[in-house]
Amino acid sequence: MIAAVRIFRGSLLLVGLALAAPGAPPFQKKQPATKSSDAFLNGPPFTFEQVLLFIRENVIPPRRQRDAIVNRGLGFSPGPEELARLKAAGASDPMLQLIRDRAKPAPPPKPVVRTPPPPPPSGGLTLTCAPAECEISVGGVAKGTTSGGSLQLSGLRPGPVTVEFRRPGYIDASGQATIEAGSVSGLRATLEPDRQTRESFGAVLFKKVLDSLGGDDAVRHTRSFQAEGSVTLWQGDGRAARWSLSLRVRPDRALVQVRGAAGVLHEVSFLGSQFKTSKGLKGADAQELPVAFGRLRDRQLAAVIGLLSGPKFKMLADQDPDAGGADAVLTAEGSTETITIVLDRDLRPAQVRIGTASGLGSEIVTYSDYLKKGPAFVPMTMQIRPDASPKGIEIRLDHVQIAPKLKDSDYNPRGKPIPPLAR
Repeated sequence: MIAAVRIFRGSLLLVGLALAAPGAPPFQKKQPATKSSDAFLNGPPFTFEQVLLFIRENVIPPRRQRDAIVNRGLGFSPGPEELARLKAAGASDPMLQLIRDRAKPAPPPKPVVRTPPPPPPSGGLTLTCAPAECEISVGGVAKGTTSGGSLQLSGLRPGPVTVEFRRPGYIDASGQATIEAGSVSGLRATLEPDRQTRESFGAVLFKKVLDSLGGDDAVRHTRSFQAEGSVTLWQGDGRAARWSLSLRVRPDRALVQVRGAAGVLHEVSFLGSQFKTSKGLKGADAQELPVAFGRLRDRQLAAVIGLLSGPKFKMLADQDPDAGGADAVLTAEGSTETITIVLDRDLRPAQVRIGTASGLGSEIVTYSDYLKKGPAFVPMTMQIRPDASPKGIEIRLDHVQIAPKLKDSDYNPRGKPIPPLAR
């Protein structure tokens, strides 16, 4: 009786599996079963539920189950959970292994698309230095060298940074900048030359000054000259006296003659640091004129250049003379004096400031109206003004004769006007 029931149930299971197969034909007249027409052995791959059903029911012999799986295949790929359910339903280890071997390959995992995180916020920096070029470090990290005096940096983390500028021969400089996200900040530095570089610049610039005046020999030649013109003296009370002027100068001697509107002649002659005055020079004029005319002699441009050419002074400049650009300034440092020379566009002295270590006796001398005399250029106008004093001297030359052939006696007080220069 039990066997009959199982046979009946097995028949029903076969019919159910056949009907579950896609495209199964409608009921037909029963024909003798063959292997090729066996609905259980032939058909589409088994689903998981079909395999679970015939294993759990256990009405189809295990061999026939295995043959059907081998012949039809499986339309699923069992995972750990499905294998556990099959084993609980009564699947043997060989059956489970067969199912693993015949399982439909699992679909490849979908590629994981990883979206890169957005870049961190950053900003830029434009760095400019003078003179070009400079080596740049930001936050202690070297960033390169400027090109044309400028360096562009990007991708910097926002926040305050310290920027360092370096250049051989110059004093390092640093500055603070704030990097802002999405924007470009700027920072500029001007480097100061070190002492050795300043001395090198000064030597080159002084040579250019000499060349602009006609050369060292030509300047030395102009230290002896004879001239005619006018001189104005400002007194301590602001009053000014103007005279016609005759002047003879050489390095060791000088003779200065002035004449007023009334034709009164005053003379001062110099031999080194000693001087003599004309007999008619008395009173305040006898005290003031020798001092004023001594300064007039000593501040002649050729005399100043001769002083700076000596070993007592070291020439300094803060800018490269070959770079051009801003007004050139030359500084001469001595043990007791510092002389600052502002040059015109032709690199000729325009203003000379003479300062002493004590600050007393400092003065400003200006030179202008340069005129070419032979190979040399001579300033035809000179003004001397002491610091913190209304006193001053201005001379304007009309005629100049370079290196006149004069005797020592020609520099003594004459008591009469010096003959006019040949025109």
